[in-house]
Amino acid sequence: MLELPDRVEMLSWRAVAPTMASQLGGPGRELNLLSREALATATLLRAEVIMAGGNENRRLRAALEELGRN
Repeated sequence: MLELPDRVEMLSWRAVAPTMASQLGGPGRELNLLSREALATATLLRAEVIMAGGNENRRLRAALEELGRN
């Protein structure tokens, strides 16, 4: 990436990693690394996760619902 638009920000791994670690024994327990990152980021940003139609990640969706994110 050379440049991001002003309205787009990158989260520090220092912010995301501890949240991922804290979710390992709970809602993130059955998720792969990429799904854990999505779960942690949604938690930190209080954001909704949008998945492509026909590509629903049931485990991630369940973890998000467990946290009240979707």
